[in-house]
Amino acid sequence: RMIKFLSLFMNIKDKSLIRLGIELKNDVVNILGPNLELNECEIISNCEAEAIAIAGVRMNGGVFEQNRSLVNFHFEKAHFNNVLFKGNYIGCDFGDWDLEERSSISNCDFSLTLLDSCRFLRCDPNYIQFSKWPCFTIISPSEARRYVLSRNRPEKIGIILSIYTDTDPECVAVTGDASRIAKKNKITLLELRELLLKIPNILIVD
Repeated sequence: RMIKFLSLFMNIKDKSLIRLGIELKNDVVNILGPNLELNECEIISNCEAEAIAIAGVRMNGGVFEQNRSLVNFHFEKAHFNNVLFKGNYIGCDFGDWDLEERSSISNCDFSLTLLDSCRFLRCDPNYIQFSKWPCFTIISPSEARRYVLSRNRPEKIGIILSIYTDTDPECVAVTGDASRIAKKNKITLLELRELLLKIPNILIVD
């Protein structure tokens, strides 16, 4: 259990915290780091992307709960290990394109999240628990690109899958929200699932 909650109205840096709750509010810029280590802590974020700045944080265990959709945010200068994520993440990047020393993610659980158009960079996807259906994950999306481009699909689905797989090998997994795609293309989730299951390295968790 969390001992108490801190209201984060300013920069928290140069600290090693254990079993604390940290609340991020949307009416201020919440700066995490540099040199911030969180052990078995709980972050409850009510922020949009503009209200979070990461200057260097290492989170070991604990929970990162996002209470409003976090859109187009790169968790740069953040290291997550054995963290349970909750909430909706859209267009977010976890890990780093170039240096794992700068950003990393490992052994984390996203089974209680909605992940849409999120990318996982330079990590081992075998040690990540991804979102459940109707979300889906393409492992090694660059390797699936040739297959994606060689098949005829409804136009909007083809465009989305082309975008997902048009990436460098450093992106080891990309996620999508099948509900959104099915609605946009006016097909059923079952029909879309059958199309997705044909893609190499597709991961659907029930």
